[in-house]
Amino acid sequence: MTFRPLPVMTVLAIISLGILIWLGNWQYGRYEEKLGQEKTVPTQFRDVAVEIDTSNAGMAQQVYGIVDGEAVWRRYVPGRIDGQGPIVLVLWDAISGTQPVPLAIADTGAFERRSNVFMRPASEQGFGGTNQPSENIWYRYDSAAMLANLGYEAQPAQVVEPDTITLRLASDLTRTRQAENPYATAEVRDPLPPQRHFGYALTWWGLAIALIAIYAAFHHARGRLRFRG
Repeated sequence: MTFRPLPVMTVLAIISLGILIWLGNWQYGRYEEKLGQEKTVPTQFRDVAVEIDTSNAGMAQQVYGIVDGEAVWRRYVPGRIDGQGPIVLVLWDAISGTQPVPLAIADTGAFERRSNVFMRPASEQGFGGTNQPSENIWYRYDSAAMLANLGYEAQPAQVVEPDTITLRLASDLTRTRQAENPYATAEVRDPLPPQRHFGYALTWWGLAIALIAIYAAFHHARGRLRFRG
């Protein structure tokens, strides 16, 4: 076999190959990390009954998020656990798609599901947008501001997150599906599922293999790579 590599192309190919392999390894590391998180996070769910304050004439507060790698609008409504105590914010459902769909609080009802109840800090990671209280739209969760927007006292409130979330299609609200709720723990977690990172790793590694193939094919076509005399 004879091989006469092109110097500039070879240097660039080696640098690019290293970057692609590093990206693939990093995504695979994230995949393993998230699998470990799923195994170690303790279950804190219990049956929770909430009496929604349907006397409130306001609209559900919609918070942008990601579920199963898909952009969604999580719709929160106010209520009281077992009809007593302070106001809490309850995740009623979520809308799949880029545009939120308004939901009148008066159009909801009783909530009773296996859920986790905890205090979520207002520093929950946002997604680049700016909160729009007048439109009931939030890119950054803030329970005190959301309650104030609904006419309650502006103070931090507990959130009730069911273990599964009901996703409704924005174009047809009768079409629903259930998905694991990535926001049901007090810790701020990346909602992207582990399998998505594994897919990204395969993509980067695949590009690395393709780069090697193109590099070899180019040199072979130029007569710089021969496997026989």
